[in-house]
This record gives sequence, C-alpha cells and structure tokens, in this order.
Amino acid sequence: GKQRDAEVKDLLTRAAKQVQPIMRRKKWTVRVLSEFYPNSDNLLGLNVNRGQQVKVRVRLPGRVNQFYPFEAIMGTLLHELTHNEIGPHNSSFYKLLDEITEECESLMARGVSGSGSGFDAASSGRLGGSDVPVNPTLEARRQVALDAANERIKKQNLKNRGGRRLGGDS
Repeated sequence: GKQRDAEVKDLLTRAAKQVQPIMRRKKWTVRVLSEFYPNSDNLLGLNVNRGQQVKVRVRLPGRVNQFYPFEAIMGTLLHELTHNEIGPHNSSFYKLLDEITEECESLMARGVSGSGSGFDAASSGRLGGSDVPVNPTLEARRQVALDAANERIKKQNLKNRGGRRLGGDS
C-alpha cells in the first residue's frame, strides 16, 4: 500500500457515512467503495455497474501523500453516486447531482450523517456494502476497473473535448 492508507480509509469512511442518508432515501447501494489512483490526472471517480463498485481519487496527481479537500472528495462521490441512477452526463444527471449536493450540504450543515451501515467496513482498506459479503480478488477488481475506465475514456473521447462540469453550480 501507499503511505497514509489509514487516513484514506478514514476519509472514505467519513464520506460514506455522510452520503448514507441520501443513499437510503434513494434506495441506492454500493457494494465496494474504494480509493483509486489512475494514470489519467483528470479522472476523479468511477462508478462500475451502477454501484457495484465506486472508486474515488483521494490523492492529488503526482503527490500521493497529499489529499484533495474533503469537500472535493464528497463532490466526486456524489457525482459517482448520481451514476447509480443516470448514466450519461445529461441535463437530468446534473439536475439530480445538484439536488443531492444541496441535500448533502444541508445534512452536513446540520451535522447529520449515517452510521455507515450499507457501507460496512471491510478489511484491506476497502469499504464493503449491502448484504453481499463477497469480495472479488484484487486482480478481478483491477480488471473490472480498468475495463470500465477504458470504456469511459473511449466514450469521453467521442463526446466534445471541452471542459467537463463536475460540481453543482455553473
């Protein structure tokens, strides 16, 4: 593992607990929430098969011991969770992302979060979830993630090459 893995796990656990009330209301599940550190500097997150696996970049590109601010990690997680319901980055996607971002900000402002159940902590720095205790092998997880990332890059390259909207206010 990389240095500061325990801090990464704590950040992802905190993020999972923060979005849990939204996930419960939307009836969304995520089987595995994990960190990833892709070669592509602008790839911040990945949702595999509508929540089977959600991966979030926590560490800054080229600086593995420096982390994105918690708010940025939350923004990426909310973006990826939105893909549980809507695949393409269309107006419906951004409308839902804006809605759950506002809800999350409201929950945070009131100090409301979940227990993390549905994201029950698993060993090896990953956060498991739902009621399926099966953890695929590291090689299988890597292959699924690689395939999904390559597919996403292909789709992105087919779309316009302009800037991408990741947050909720522009």
